Amino acid sequence: MTASRRMWLAGITVLAAAVWSAGPVAAGGSDWRVGYYTPSGQTLSMASADQPSAGLAQFNFTNQDNTALLVTTHGASKGTLLGDMRGKTLHVEFDITGATGAFTYFGEGTADNPCLYPANTRLFFETDNGGGFAFTHFWWSNPENQILITNGHFTLDAVVEPTEWSDWNGQPGATQAAGFNDAASNVTMIGLSFGGGCFFENGVGTTDGSGTFTLDSYSAA
Repeated sequence: MTASRRMWLAGITVLAAAVWSAGPVAAGGSDWRVGYYTPSGQTLSMASADQPSAGLAQFNFTNQDNTALLVTTHGASKGTLLGDMRGKTLHVEFDITGATGAFTYFGEGTADNPCLYPANTRLFFETDNGGGFAFTHFWWSNPENQILITNGHFTLDAVVEPTEWSDWNGQPGATQAAGFNDAASNVTMIGLSFGGGCFFENGVGTTDGSGTFTLDSYSAA
């Protein structure tokens, strides 16, 4: 398992993909992007998510454990999802339809990923890295997540306060309050991550490549 695909799950060492390659912007695409791990496992390729007839964004799972992120950096979200999110409650609604195969995650059943937690999705945000990388620039809702085991309509909620999040290095926001508040005061990317086992963003898929994920809403209030 390449170290670049590791993300913390309470107490497990973490590293992550530091290099993203620009993906295509599809005609009729949404303001959201899907992050897929490339075959090397070292980078994320960001592709435009589809614009559904109702909702914010849509994509299809693949039969590879490579779907890692659904995020937006779109300027239209400044002040509503981007910018200062401190103290706000994030509320997300999404649907999974057409999944006939089992959900899987990268490294499932291997010594490099020994935890047994199922494939899941959780809230994610980050701040600007222009001044240099820091663990506290990246945050995942913890423990709030949704296990991916079936089709249906689902919701996620988390308050943007230190006790409900952990950083790139797996440290709880309560022990990294200054770094958390600095990131939360200037959110530059927000969305959902996909992972399983010991890690939060190591990538998921379905055994037969079936299943459509539709992001119905993502709000902060």
